[in-house]
Amino acid sequence: MYSYIKGIVKSIRENHLIVDNNGIGYSISTSANTIKDFTLNDQATIYTHLYVREDLIGLYGFGSPEELGLFEILIRISGVGPKAALAILSLADVGTLKYSIFSGDHKFISKASGIGKRTAEKIILELKDKIKDEYSGIAMDRGLADTVTSYDTVTDALVSLGFTLGEARNVLKSIDKTDKSEDEIIKLALKKIGN
Repeated sequence: MYSYIKGIVKSIRENHLIVDNNGIGYSISTSANTIKDFTLNDQATIYTHLYVREDLIGLYGFGSPEELGLFEILIRISGVGPKAALAILSLADVGTLKYSIFSGDHKFISKASGIGKRTAEKIILELKDKIKDEYSGIAMDRGLADTVTSYDTVTDALVSLGFTLGEARNVLKSIDKTDKSEDEIIKLALKKIGN
C-alpha cells in the first residue's frame, strides 16, 4: 500500500520513528540500524511495509530498500514475525547479516532478542540458497569471515565493559578497522567513547 514515506522526523523512540508528512504523523516501527541514521527534524525517506493480520496492523519502515527487502524475506519464514525480524535487523548492517546467513553463523543470528538457536538455524536453512546467489562468482575469502568474527568479538568485549549493544555498534561503525587487531580496535573504541 505504501512504498515509502517522505517527511520530517518528529520523534525518535527505542523502536520507532514518527515521521510528519503534510501534517500527518506516521508511527513507523523500525530497527536500531535505521533509528541511528536519523536525528530529529531530519528530512527522511522511509521504505515501508504495511503488515496486516487479523489481530495486528503495523507500519514498518527502513532507511534503505535493502533492509526492507531482508525484513520482508524474514517475515515470510514461519515463526518469524515483525518483532523478531526487527530484532535480527538491529544486530548489524544488511551485508553482515546476509553474510552471517550465507556462512551459517547461527550463533550471530541467535544474539537477536527472542531468537533461539533453532529459529536461527531455521532462518539460515530457509534463506541460505536465496542469499547464495548474491555471493556467486565472489571469492568468499577468509578476510571477510575474519572481519565478521572480529566485529562480533569486539562488540562482545565492549558490552562486557558496560556499554550497550547500540553504543558498541555505533562507535565501531565510526572507526577505521582496516589492518587493526581486535585489541587496537577496542582501545580506539574506548578512546572515542571517552571523548
